[in-house]
Amino acid sequence: KEIERMVQIIHRKFSSIQMQLKQSTCEAVMILRSRFLDARRKRRNFSKQASEILNEYFYSHLSNPYPSEEAKEELARKCGITVSQVSNWFGNKRIRYKKNIGKAQEEANLYAAKKAAGASPYSGTATPMMSPAPNQDSLG
Repeated sequence: KEIERMVQIIHRKFSSIQMQLKQSTCEAVMILRSRFLDARRKRRNFSKQASEILNEYFYSHLSNPYPSEEAKEELARKCGITVSQVSNWFGNKRIRYKKNIGKAQEEANLYAAKKAAGASPYSGTATPMMSPAPNQDSLG
């Protein structure tokens, strides 16, 4: 009888500790979740170099602007962003390109000129940038 009573006391204490642990874990998860969601919602633009790399790839693959998973991984690594950010960027870029083909054609010409001049950020070459194309200022 005495052992049963001790087992019940230990069981009650264990249940109480278990409940406290669940509550504190839940609170910690909620705090971390809110911090993560708050941090995630802050919008930041990609660096100029990352944008250049993504645009150069996009315009040099205009006939099929759907990079493979391997290409996305390489672009993400070169740009310092995640693969999902690369995927989202390409999805948004394709939509914007279709909506605004006139301006996009100017941009495509600019990247084609840069590539011809050997200033391709995507190719990974360390070639110094040539003198800027004459129409670069008109694009902003």
